[in-house]
Amino acid sequence: MVKLIILIIVVILILSYLGINIQKIAESETGQANFGYLWNIIKVIWEYLTNFWNEYLKGPAMSIFGKIPLPPAVTEALK
Repeated sequence: MVKLIILIIVVILILSYLGINIQKIAESETGQANFGYLWNIIKVIWEYLTNFWNEYLKGPAMSIFGKIPLPPAVTEALK
């Protein structure tokens, strides 16, 4: 998580150095359309991954994890 935050800060600094105004991009009609398009792609990928987990991976993972003693917090998170 810390690496992601540092990466975001570095990207913002690089964009600032190149003279790119993020606020203008975010507020422009084209920028908002692009962000909306990216958000829709992220939602579709998330739905696909959660369905894949629920249909194919959850059962085997739960049977494997059921045989390994785990802390209660982890067991609750996997339910």
